[in-house]
This record gives sequence, C-alpha cells and structure tokens, in this order.
Amino acid sequence: MNATDPTATGTTATGTAASAPAADGGPGALAPAPAPAPGDDPFAPSTGAVRVFAGTGLVLLVGAFLVTVVLMLRQSYAGDGAPGPLRELAMWSLSLSGLVGLWAMCLPGDAVGHRVRRGAVFVQYALMAGGPLLAAFDPS
Repeated sequence: MNATDPTATGTTATGTAASAPAADGGPGALAPAPAPAPGDDPFAPSTGAVRVFAGTGLVLLVGAFLVTVVLMLRQSYAGDGAPGPLRELAMWSLSLSGLVGLWAMCLPGDAVGHRVRRGAVFVQYALMAGGPLLAAFDPS
C-alpha cells in the first residue's frame, strides 16, 4: 500500500490509520442510544412549554369569560329577563378552568409529574371551552 494514495483501505492521505469505531465493542466502539421508557413520549412538550400553555390558557380565559357574559346578557334581554339554568354551570366551568390552570402553571416540577401537568392543561382548556358552550346552549 502506498501511504500517499487516499484510496488505499485503512489509511488516509497522511498515511495514518483511519479512526473507525471498532465493530466488536472495543475501546473505539460507540455506545448505543438508550431506549426510551415505555411511558415516555419523545414528542411531548417540556415542562416549561406546558407551563406556557397553562399561562396562555389563563389569558384566553378572560376572553372566554367575556363571551360567556355577553351570551348570558343577550339571552336575558331576548328571553324572559333571566338566563337559563345552565348559567351557574357555565360560571363554575370557567372558575374551575382558572384554578386548574393556576395549579398546572405554579406547582413546582417535583411536586407533580409531567403527564399529570399535561392532563391538567388539557382539562383547563376543556373547561374553558365549556363555559361559552354551556351559555350558548342554555335554554331561556
């Protein structure tokens, strides 16, 4: 083999041996990547991102509250002067949404698991959507 021939196997243009990882698990072998745990989702957002979603839900909650109040006032003026029986459920849904959002955003990372925090943010958004929906379908 010629030391200056770059096509020679096992050598480089400078004549030194190529540093390829050993296939038999020797000192130059690369360690295999660790397998994810069965319950871990590699595409799940981080805890910080889930907290941002919870904070965004709290900001959106103000708009959902205003929409709910406008719907109830519209039903009060258009109907018999009082909103229907679902008005209390709509307000409870919005207030529980705020509490769940604060809980998901403010608790420390070691106090609650990541999956529970993600579920709480999902419940927060579902309760937030429930308020205006209950007010809209409220018979007066």
